[in-house]
Amino acid sequence: MTVSLSELERDLSTRSVLRVLNGESMRDVIYKMITDITENCVDICINDDADISDWDFNELNTLLIPTIPLQPLTPERVKKPKKNSLKQQLKEEAVKLYEAKEAEFPEPEAIRELERVVLLKVIDRKWMDHIDDMEQLRQGVGLQAYGQRDPLVEYKMSGYEMFDEMTQNIREETVRLLFHIKIEQKVEREQQAQITVPTRMIPYRRDR
Repeated sequence: MTVSLSELERDLSTRSVLRVLNGESMRDVIYKMITDITENCVDICINDDADISDWDFNELNTLLIPTIPLQPLTPERVKKPKKNSLKQQLKEEAVKLYEAKEAEFPEPEAIRELERVVLLKVIDRKWMDHIDDMEQLRQGVGLQAYGQRDPLVEYKMSGYEMFDEMTQNIREETVRLLFHIKIEQKVEREQQAQITVPTRMIPYRRDR
């Protein structure tokens, strides 16, 4: 059985939203986002076989710190001059930093609820942006017929790339907001009752 791009998108987004609305703890999800972002930044900035003298610390700091506010990385802070070791070091530092953020909240459930609210709002906003982008892609896909390219194939390939980009953006914005939020901005528990399914998350048919 084949699964269309639109079906895959609806399934993944709906499952994520339902987990939030069902009151499930997002703690493990957030920690996975943090470590994924850290690894991705290292992969972007450092080649597998690069010597530490060739590492672009400025690029890595510029890419990572706005999302995860670690101390700037310098050659002196590197414990082992290997890419995988650097990944592990930065992931451990990022996890400890988020644990410190958790400790700012007097009750553990306060940040758990904040995670759910932030994630839900980010998914809603990014999903709507994605729908708009896919509609623009659909309208322009006819132009791909030139140059002997199959418009449907081009649409699917571009669609999958845009979906991957959306999920990456969801991870980055969610983590950035959680790391930078102040304790006085925490979500009160009674607001949980006000959380409803965003209307923009209703399945959207594009494969007509």
